[in-house]
Amino acid sequence: MRDYVTRQEYDAWIIECAALAVACGLPIRDSMITDNSGVIFGPDQYAAFESGLWSREPYEIIAIFDAINEPAVDGLPPAGMEWAEFGGLCEKLIVVHPGKFCSAHFHWRKTEYYEVVLGEADVFYAPEVIDFPELGVIASEVVERQPMPKGDPRPDDIVLPAGREQAWELLTSYQRVRKGDPKFVVPRKHLHGFGCPADARTPLIIRENSTYNHEPTESARDSLMPEWQHIHDNAFMHPGVAESRLGNVIR
Repeated sequence: MRDYVTRQEYDAWIIECAALAVACGLPIRDSMITDNSGVIFGPDQYAAFESGLWSREPYEIIAIFDAINEPAVDGLPPAGMEWAEFGGLCEKLIVVHPGKFCSAHFHWRKTEYYEVVLGEADVFYAPEVIDFPELGVIASEVVERQPMPKGDPRPDDIVLPAGREQAWELLTSYQRVRKGDPKFVVPRKHLHGFGCPADARTPLIIRENSTYNHEPTESARDSLMPEWQHIHDNAFMHPGVAESRLGNVIR
């Protein structure tokens, strides 16, 4: 089984995604392109490169360019630091090829919204917070003043990545989000994932804005605020994804 991406494959993928974003008028700086810009959600997803990212085969693989990640703690009273890790500012540009997905997950701290810049997004989510006591989430113990809207059932013709279907079972609501639609908000602790339709003529580009991004990838770890470098805010539904997400195997 393929468990790596070659340097040539990786660079071609990321350069293509960056060029597409620039063509759409989005600011991609050289500093935003790293060996973690490509997100490969688990060792078994490297197989996507065997047929190529334009094969439209379902895999969990996306590209992310971090535009800003600001803790926004300056000016807080000292007592405010206890909860400051739930705030901050972050903007990402996300590029997803047809048939590819962002793995099912939730964030303990981060609330985010999606704005489609190019193409269409298949968004899957759980409209209520689900109890995961083993992951420190008890629905009755969190504030939920404005529940997410209940979407449609997932269309039968959407093919999920092989072996990952169980990880998506709790994401019972679905919405197709297009350019010009209202921004799609995903509150913290809500399960969600998204993908680019397999029959799309272009990749999907999403502008994601959120609170601070706690994700200590190999490329980003040193840029995080020192007090928060131990925090990993993503809980993935498929085993092993959280660890493999932090560093790519590039040969």
